[in-house]
Amino acid sequence: MIAHRKLTWAVLSGVLLLAGCGPDFWGNKNPTTRPSGTLKDAETMRRSMQSVAMEGTIGSVANLQGMRYMRVRGYGLVWGLNGQGSRFCPPVIRDRILRDIRRFRLANPHLEKNLTAEELIDSMDTAVVEVAGDIPAGAQEGAVFDVVVSATSTSPDTRSLAGGHLLPCELQILQATSPGDAIEGQTHAKARGPVFTNPFVSSATQPAAGTSLLEGRVIGGGVNVAKRRLGLDTLMPSYSRVRQIADAVNRRFVGDPKTADPTSPGHVDLRVPGNFRGKEARFVELVMHLPLSPSPAVREMRTKALIGELSSSIEPPEDAALSLEGIGPSVITLLSELYTHPRRQASWYAARTGLRLGDSPALEVVARHAKDPKSPYRIHAIRELGECHRMALAGRVLQELLDDPDPWVRIRAYEGLRSANRSAMVSVVVGREPGNFILDVLPSAGPPLIYARRSEVRQIALIGADRMAFRLPLFYSKPGKQVTLSAAAGDQMLTIIRKELDRVVGEFKAPLSVVQLTHFMGGDPRMGPDNKPEGLGLDYSLVLDVLHTLCQDGALNARIEWEQQSIEDLVGPLRPTGRPESDL
Repeated sequence: MIAHRKLTWAVLSGVLLLAGCGPDFWGNKNPTTRPSGTLKDAETMRRSMQSVAMEGTIGSVANLQGMRYMRVRGYGLVWGLNGQGSRFCPPVIRDRILRDIRRFRLANPHLEKNLTAEELIDSMDTAVVEVAGDIPAGAQEGAVFDVVVSATSTSPDTRSLAGGHLLPCELQILQATSPGDAIEGQTHAKARGPVFTNPFVSSATQPAAGTSLLEGRVIGGGVNVAKRRLGLDTLMPSYSRVRQIADAVNRRFVGDPKTADPTSPGHVDLRVPGNFRGKEARFVELVMHLPLSPSPAVREMRTKALIGELSSSIEPPEDAALSLEGIGPSVITLLSELYTHPRRQASWYAARTGLRLGDSPALEVVARHAKDPKSPYRIHAIRELGECHRMALAGRVLQELLDDPDPWVRIRAYEGLRSANRSAMVSVVVGREPGNFILDVLPSAGPPLIYARRSEVRQIALIGADRMAFRLPLFYSKPGKQVTLSAAAGDQMLTIIRKELDRVVGEFKAPLSVVQLTHFMGGDPRMGPDNKPEGLGLDYSLVLDVLHTLCQDGALNARIEWEQQSIEDLVGPLRPTGRPESDL
């Protein structure tokens, strides 16, 4: 099996160098970017704060501030609509759109240089849209998030946003003053990028198809431009208390500048350490469970009490595990005795804590949970392996799980490998101006599986690409789509016809290779050194539609899955850490 993988891996690498869920999932119009955690209700948080595991922790004397989403909005212009746009622009936002076009056009290589800003707005190749997104809680400057665009209220006569590109625009917290006007606030984010509409909408089968085509998502198109403040408010103002909290945080997270800074008798500012970027929710969860006392004797007594609580059936075990993690590596000697505990719950939480603290034997226990189909912690264990960057065994286990019968176990293992061991896959950026999507190719002994993301990054994974094959004859053609594919039985090549506004602009030949076809469809439409086209320039949603249709028709021997909306099964629960009565 290993020799087979090495052979097919070499073949796949050479190929690249040369070269599901239903419609409702894409139909969801709300931004889906979420921090690494989910929030339980206030009653659960109250019970957590009252548990024995929280005694003597930061969470027992302070509330966290700054963990809400920040909804930002703005208006922008989508271009490249090939006559499917609108000349209409609400007068109250026209000056705003003109300002943004003039501000960014020199830095934007895709703008038509021979058109003025006014002519761009008045063109049928563009449409004015409303842009909205949620900046994640605790997001740092430069953090990316998804934004949603809609022409339903700004350009209702637009026919479709499919294949369009959002020009750079600014996003603020807008305060409505009337049905047609709003006060602009500080710019908190900027947005730009290709717009993706539901690739599975057909006006013939879905009456709401026209509305769906007026809405889309710019995956990872929002960029936070201002650091969001994160801090702790003490239950009672006290200089000694805020100093004690800051000392506890800075002992655990050593850095320059310091992680915690007491700025008033009732508040401590927090700075997210570099190794927790993108994992802000995990960082604040750990902060709330840090012990206040620096005394070794107190910590030893507390360690024994927490391990006793973890080994019992008392709920919730999460608090005891996090409090042990907060104490640090000194707990490993006593904690390791629970790795082989007969109760799965105790074994799991002990091993997870040990792994996060760098204990190698804990990795073997976490790996057993990841490989055990009966373990209720299986998906959580796979995620922990993906975040374990310094132990080779984690990568080997994740590679083994690529062969698992459960497609979602394989997908989670792939996502873990992207973080823990990128050498396990061939990864290329398809399209350069700008990058259209990331294509990851992985060998697998399991059934061929295609996985596509729809949040934060445009990404297609071909898992078991070495086993993917077309079943001939095949044919793909849909009204309004820019491409037709065909191959008769016995053909050695695919015939691809590229269309633009129902006019044929070229006929191409491509090998009967899923990897090469995917790369060719999304590649830049330019001529290569061999005077052959490098790609067709099809957008991400159309590439997905082609792959989905071929799989559904049986013309491609693969299963296709889209990223699930909920990530709760991946990251596990994160309880609210603000005031119980608040919505923080």
